[in-house]
Amino acid sequence: MTDFGDDAYVGVIKGRILQINPSAKIISLTNHIKNHDIRFGAFILVKSYKYFPRHTIFLVVVDPGVGSRRKAVAIKKDDYYFIGPDNGIFSPILKDSYKILIVNLSVPSDVSNTFHGRDIFAPAAAKLSQTYSIIELGSPGTIQTNLEFFWDPITSTGEVIFIDHFGNIITNLPSSKTMKYNKKYLVSTTRIKQILEFKRSYFEGSDKIPFLLVNSFETLEIALRNAKAADVLDIIPGDRIQIQLIENEENCC
Repeated sequence: MTDFGDDAYVGVIKGRILQINPSAKIISLTNHIKNHDIRFGAFILVKSYKYFPRHTIFLVVVDPGVGSRRKAVAIKKDDYYFIGPDNGIFSPILKDSYKILIVNLSVPSDVSNTFHGRDIFAPAAAKLSQTYSIIELGSPGTIQTNLEFFWDPITSTGEVIFIDHFGNIITNLPSSKTMKYNKKYLVSTTRIKQILEFKRSYFEGSDKIPFLLVNSFETLEIALRNAKAADVLDIIPGDRIQIQLIENEENCC
């Protein structure tokens, strides 16, 4: 998983892995994380990794601090492995887990200051996919950089994580069994207040008026059917967002 887009950097990383382990199976989760957006990357990783086979190795390069003093790490969590920069991107996957092993990766003296994905992370992932154990990749370490998504359950306030390819507005607000179908909710940010209905699917929603639903990440999302909600609502990633049921519309807002 990277923020490299369609540039050749992706192919070079895959090539470096295959140099070391020609039989490696490589899948791109995505190479279209928004540039330098660690929060976006952390969210996608924590919501996606469990859909892969156990013992999968996740090589993660969303690394605006490349060349700095941030650590390069390998992590074993339960039966999954993660390799990349210690910049907060792995914080969410480490929550509520006791079976964790963290290693600071050994860093050769001749690596590029701008492409640790090729020179540090890819070789470590390739070795781990062979006969190496995680402890052979470096020395015992800890995660030094923490990342927290904002979430206040008392006020039902969270944050907008990203806008997806379809223009859907993805939040970290967890789904709830108390959400009521076809009921109206007040959506508030620092810039807007909007009343939206809760729907069960995109098909049930409108292509004219944005609506709420629970997405495949099991968080609340604002969508438009066959259109882009982000084009009609002044909501951007990083916004604090509150979603509350309207009990009495006449006294609302």
